[in-house]
Amino acid sequence: MRSEVAKRMMAKMPEETKIFVRKYADLVVLINQLLREQGINQKALAAKLGKQPSEIHKWLSGEHNFTLKSLCKLEAELGHELLVVPSKKTAQQYEKGKKVGHLTVYSSPIHRQELPAVDTWHSATQTKKQLANVG
Repeated sequence: MRSEVAKRMMAKMPEETKIFVRKYADLVVLINQLLREQGINQKALAAKLGKQPSEIHKWLSGEHNFTLKSLCKLEAELGHELLVVPSKKTAQQYEKGKKVGHLTVYSSPIHRQELPAVDTWHSATQTKKQLANVG
């Protein structure tokens, strides 16, 4: 059972921090499992990625905030997807004002009309005025 101090700390922790810690830990566990399965150590991974072993150690010890680019490099090197992003839905899959999960989807009139070409500063100003009147 958690101590009272730990419970109080968790209660004060912002939700985003809890989510970050959970996802980061899951990601690091997955990367370490893949390394083990492939017989690659951190030093060999660093060499393959053109990084210093100390940087890879930081990545896998919780001292680093991954970038999308670094995750993609790891995915390419390990041959395994690390980050899954749900595909976007097409406009036909939504209805105006329809509740989708925790979002309410609305259509925008600007998406239904063709915008005029902008070739000069003058026409850009005219386009801004036209867009301001789209309702």
